[in-house]
Amino acid sequence: MKAKQMITACALLLTAVCPAHAQALSPTTDIATDTLRHARISTQGDSIIIRRGSGDLRIRIYEKQEKAGKPDEQKEVELFEGVYLEKADADKRTFLDALPFIPKKKKYHYDPHCSGVFIGYSRLADDFLSFSSDSPMELNLSKSWEFGFDLLTDYHSFKKNPHWGINMVISWGYRSFSFDGNHALLKEEGNSIFTTGDEETAYSKSRLRHFFFRIPVLLEWQQSYNKLFVNAGPEFEIRHGVKSFSHINGGKKQTIGKGMYVRPVGVNLLAQAGYNNLGIYLRYSINELFQKDKGPKVSPYSFGIAWYW
Repeated sequence: MKAKQMITACALLLTAVCPAHAQALSPTTDIATDTLRHARISTQGDSIIIRRGSGDLRIRIYEKQEKAGKPDEQKEVELFEGVYLEKADADKRTFLDALPFIPKKKKYHYDPHCSGVFIGYSRLADDFLSFSSDSPMELNLSKSWEFGFDLLTDYHSFKKNPHWGINMVISWGYRSFSFDGNHALLKEEGNSIFTTGDEETAYSKSRLRHFFFRIPVLLEWQQSYNKLFVNAGPEFEIRHGVKSFSHINGGKKQTIGKGMYVRPVGVNLLAQAGYNNLGIYLRYSINELFQKDKGPKVSPYSFGIAWYW
């Protein structure tokens, strides 16, 4: 039976329940009701049975078909059975939600903000939660930066409140700290030493760089109507390819140290906020960049913009 016919039959059922409209029924439609909990609609040879029980509503649709080998005899074949469990909720659903031909209400879809690319400035602070530094390792901010992109992503949204979810990402990227003036980071006698040039040896455009894999686990809240979002959480960082470079006495760039006793594994705190597919981020390391007693006591942090897709 076509959807339009079934919708018409259900509308006629509603008029049958109200005595004031009982006389408006179509003569081609037969409706039998035992009580308000049981009704049968027969229209053009097909039937719809609606039975209301304790806490649920059952809807069955039958079609008359000829019996095999007996064209003069017919039988009713069940085409569909739907069960609607009644409960009070914010959507105020009705028994029509159980019917296959009624459009379903659109549910909110959680859209995680973790996949994409990011770029930002890199800085060094004296200690955790500090944004200033008294260290002689003064950076050239315009040339100290990081960039990266996400390789894999996964998320879990909460069914009871889809505005909340947990995101997990694996990203890869590059970070560079550029030192200002006649300075360089050297590897000497089991330590990373920040050195100032003299009359014999002058340093310029010195920097420390490394590559990284990062795995953030973020708790996110997002709003559907204005597409705002905020997320935050811990991030594990694996550093590799650590090198120190400098131009000595105006010559070509050369490597002056590898490894540099940088911690191979770090833990960051990451916070992001934005609108739709654009956002800003702040990343702060909770431990020092160098191993204990192996280099300057500084903690890296970075801030920048991100594009999510």
